[in-house]
Amino acid sequence: QVIEEDITKFHVHSHFLPILEEKSRGTKKYAKVVSNLPFNVSTEVVKQILPMGDVFSVMVLMLQDEAALRLANASIQTPEYRPINVFVNFYSEPEYKFKVERANFFPQPTVDGGVIRFKIKDAGEYPPVSSNKSFFSMVNSAFNGKRKMLRKSLQHLYSSADIEAALTNIGLPPTARPSELMMDDFVRLHNYLGNV
Repeated sequence: QVIEEDITKFHVHSHFLPILEEKSRGTKKYAKVVSNLPFNVSTEVVKQILPMGDVFSVMVLMLQDEAALRLANASIQTPEYRPINVFVNFYSEPEYKFKVERANFFPQPTVDGGVIRFKIKDAGEYPPVSSNKSFFSMVNSAFNGKRKMLRKSLQHLYSSADIEAALTNIGLPPTARPSELMMDDFVRLHNYLGNV
């Protein structure tokens, strides 16, 4: 079935769930995403599809090589480490697959392509947080002041004293910055602060 729609405006659940249920015959079925995405919508599509572990099991994308590498391999304490990396790792297991040289495209672009595979998690595999919305709100707030210490960048959500106590409790220095926290650290910080 070919559906001609803008994926950023398309209601995925209403179209895919009935098709998957019809084909399931008692066994849960999942769809897969395979796409060559323009760079200007890649982050938006990743954010739209990854939380849909009830519909999709895998997403394979060709992006600009630099973007694919950044999504799959951004390490803490690097300028490439951003909230999208926490998001991607929360909802999936990303794996950079390979580079596609620009000479393979016509017309030839100015950048190379890169293929990335996301194994999309089911909701039961997500890190344990009380609310995904409040978790990502905290992560985004933390990175709004990327070079600031968390006790400053999160002070509109919690007191500096509570943030410092939470950081100490989860084994991090009270002077920690967002670029120093792995996803699991953010999960523990969120859960600790949620109980304050």
